Amino acid sequence: MKPAFTLIAALLFLPVFPLQAEELKLSSIFSDHMVLQRDKPVAVWGWADARESVTVSFAGQSKSAITDADGKWSLKLDAIAASAEQRVLVATGKAGRKVEVKDVLVGEVWLCVGQSNMAMTVDGQTKWLHVGGIANAKDVVRDSANPLLRQFLVEWKTDTQPQADCTGKWMDAGPETTSNFSATGYFFARELQERLQVPVGILNTSFGGSSVEGWTSREALAKHSDADFVGKMDHLISDYENHEQLVADYVTALAKWETAHDRADPQGRCDDTAFAASDANTSDWRTVTIPASMAKLGLADGGVIWLRREIEVPAEFGNAWRLDFPACQGFSTIYLNGTKFFEATPKDDIRRPSRPVPPRSLAKPGRNTLTIKLHAQSGKSGITGGAFAIVPFNPKLPTVPLNGEWLSKAEATFKPLPKTAQKMPVAPVKGTLHWMPVPSQYNAMLHPLIPYAMRGAAWYQGESNVGESRYGKHLKILVNDWRQRWDIGDFPFYSCQLAGFGPRTNKPADSPWAECREMQTALLDLPNTGLANLIDTCEDGDLHPLNKQDVGKRLALVALANTYGMKDLAWNGPVFDSMKIVEGKAILSFRHLGGGLVARPLPATYHPNQRKPELAAKPLELPSPGSGLQGFILCDASKKWVNAQARIEGDQVIVWSPEVPSPVAVRYAWANHPVCNLSNKAGLPAFPFRTDAWPMSSTAK
Repeated sequence: MKPAFTLIAALLFLPVFPLQAEELKLSSIFSDHMVLQRDKPVAVWGWADARESVTVSFAGQSKSAITDADGKWSLKLDAIAASAEQRVLVATGKAGRKVEVKDVLVGEVWLCVGQSNMAMTVDGQTKWLHVGGIANAKDVVRDSANPLLRQFLVEWKTDTQPQADCTGKWMDAGPETTSNFSATGYFFARELQERLQVPVGILNTSFGGSSVEGWTSREALAKHSDADFVGKMDHLISDYENHEQLVADYVTALAKWETAHDRADPQGRCDDTAFAASDANTSDWRTVTIPASMAKLGLADGGVIWLRREIEVPAEFGNAWRLDFPACQGFSTIYLNGTKFFEATPKDDIRRPSRPVPPRSLAKPGRNTLTIKLHAQSGKSGITGGAFAIVPFNPKLPTVPLNGEWLSKAEATFKPLPKTAQKMPVAPVKGTLHWMPVPSQYNAMLHPLIPYAMRGAAWYQGESNVGESRYGKHLKILVNDWRQRWDIGDFPFYSCQLAGFGPRTNKPADSPWAECREMQTALLDLPNTGLANLIDTCEDGDLHPLNKQDVGKRLALVALANTYGMKDLAWNGPVFDSMKIVEGKAILSFRHLGGGLVARPLPATYHPNQRKPELAAKPLELPSPGSGLQGFILCDASKKWVNAQARIEGDQVIVWSPEVPSPVAVRYAWANHPVCNLSNKAGLPAFPFRTDAWPMSSTAK
């Protein structure tokens, strides 16, 4: 291996779960219809037998490598010029083993990463995320045929350890495929492809609800984050990986505790069939109303109680139905017609509601007997609320509610615990890995792509980190981490600033979303970074705005100007530069004037829900009626903010309020979902900002 390959090999061969090669394999990203990065050395890697020689041929060149003891190999092709010619990349090994990758283009490759707003597809039917399509989705998909615009879609997966490979697929844009493209990534790539006239490929590795920590390596966070965060991260990962042992320890400890305090399930001393049988004698059972706590059922300190009810399952349900059963904070067993079909024991997480499905041989339409056994250690437990119903598999049919009258019989009543009693063991909870602030998406979805040659990264994430004071720091850790691992220098990293979210409010207040946007702006302290301002792209405050056209185009403008040198483009909205106070008024100066400052006209009404166009429009209330500009607030030394009047004078904005004769600070668009309209003549909105440096509300937590 040549010396130039040393770092790429070191990064690629970090400890991961290995792939045992019984045949010559390429990493999944090297597959039919891929796009290779032009004008840069191209890393290629895969697996074969130990000490096997592998040769890769493409575009008139051939390079070879020898696999290591684990069968891993990597090499680099020399830089290749852009080409729309459909060529074949060939990898060959011993005994004539060969892998061919067909329809390979060379152009621009961009990594597109983030959470749901990057994952959101053109038609809105993202895995686990059905949020509806973008505006004009059908027209966009119909007219999208473009074999020079492609996406590699990485399957949603998470893991606590770095993985060697991922599952993914390359696809051309077209009427049969574009609906599955990241909408943000598609419009970003389409703009680049049209402007640059070369093939463009995006690596769509995004995951709804993911955090910035989810996309950062554990090593980088451990080295550069705060000690308390690192301790929490290590604890979460350890608990997740060792959950089965923690549960086993809990089950043992709980059994000892129950025995010591005479609170065990009497099963073994009493026969459950006496309570659960279809023909059980219920003459001494009493009538109760559900929902109810154990205390309301007569077990103030917990115990074991049986609930029984005759239910009528509609004929149209057939035997295709399930039970919605709420979390009862206790252990439960459910019988249908005398047969047990569900059980929540100490081995299970009892804090979550369940959806048990009786076997089709047991479920039937008509008359059924449903019996539930509850074993709880507290009078607060029980069926106290939440979904409780028979639910048909056919979503068009109505559910059968189960709240109401039931028969009940106490099998065991627990006495109050003495004050000297040991605390009951706490059940371990296995969290949802993909929503934990740990490197789970990085391990399973990003690490396998390193070091695929690319131009840069487009990032749309932040919603999951709103309100967290470390977000800005962790975002910088992520960028530096990626750049180190790809080892291609300070590659471009362009981020989306969060759009407006939630209802508009006209009273000045702390805003966690505004604070998150400010932390995103701080990313510009790093070299070769940029920001697309989306403050005006969500009319109704939806978490998933339908307007992804402007998102992709604005990201592309940032890239075209800063990466591809098209300096004649207006690519940025007005950015606050300086302030001076003159005669009780704040005079603000800006950069990126884009032909001059303008007050963009605001509509008189807005739609309350873009996904429901049939709803009537609502009037748009202005925070500063009579002002040409909206979105400015002002305060004096008391730090009491008020809505301000504002007007444009040349290349400056004048801000004032009769309520604040001696202003000291100004904020603009400082709200979760502000009403604001400062723009430049190029049509790009001004970035939210504040002139003060007072502690933010998230910092004070």
